[in-house]
Amino acid sequence: MTQLMKPLLPESILFDEILPGGGRWSKIIRKGQVLRIINNEATSGLSALFYNVHERTERYNAADTVKIQYNAYLKQGNSLYSDMGRILMSIITDSCETHDTVCGYTMASDIQAHCGIGNYQNKRNCYYKNDFDNFLVEVGKYGMGRRDIMPCLNLFADAKIGEAGELIYREDTVPAGSFIELRAEMDVLVILSNTVHVLSTDTSYDVKPISLIVYQGDEVALDDPCVIDSERSERAFVNTRNYMKQFTQGGQNV
Repeated sequence: MTQLMKPLLPESILFDEILPGGGRWSKIIRKGQVLRIINNEATSGLSALFYNVHERTERYNAADTVKIQYNAYLKQGNSLYSDMGRILMSIITDSCETHDTVCGYTMASDIQAHCGIGNYQNKRNCYYKNDFDNFLVEVGKYGMGRRDIMPCLNLFADAKIGEAGELIYREDTVPAGSFIELRAEMDVLVILSNTVHVLSTDTSYDVKPISLIVYQGDEVALDDPCVIDSERSERAFVNTRNYMKQFTQGGQNV
C-alpha cells in the first residue's frame, strides 16, 4: 500500500530523533500525541514494548491484541491492546502493513548464533546489542526490571505463520522509506530496541538507523477508522477514555 507522509507543522513536532542500529530508546507519549517511525533504509525490524504510564503493570498484550481483532497481522485501523482490554496506541497510518506479533525479542545467544561473537573487546562501542538487554536497561530507568519484560511487537518484520503452524520469515520485503504512525490513546511509555529480528539469518549485524518523530495529533473523530473498526474496538475506546478522565483536567494531561 503506497502512502505519503503528511507534512507536519514545525510547531506540532515535540521530538525528532534518530535511533541508531543496535540502539535503544524510551519516551512517555501522552494521550493524543503521535509517534511516527520511519524505516528509511529498510532495516530488519524494530522491537517495541508499551506500558500504561500511570499503572505500569498494565502493558501491551500480544495475545489479546491478536484475539480481539481476529488478526495476527496488524495494519492501519488496528490498535494495540493492554492486558486490561484498554487501548494503548492505535495505528493511524501504515505504509507497509508488515509487522510481527508472535516471534518475540532477541537474546544475547540469538545474536551470537546469527552474527558470531561481537562483544565489547572485539567491537568496542559497536558491539552487538540484543533486544532483551536493551529492554532491561530502558525499563530500569522507570523502576522496572526483568519480570516486566513481556512479548514484544516487531515492527517492519515480515513474519507469517504457515499452513503447518511453522514460522516463515522473509527478509528484504519491507521497502526503504516505510513508516507507521502510532497514536497514544492513553499516556504510554514506549520502549524500542533496534536490533536484528530473532529469525533473521543475516550474519552481518548491519542494522540501519530509524527516524522517530513525536508530534501533537488531531482530536479523534467519532468516525475514526480505529474507533469504528468493530464493536469491540468501540467499547475499548470508550473504556480507555473513561479511564483517562481521572488523569486530565480541562482536556490537559496531568
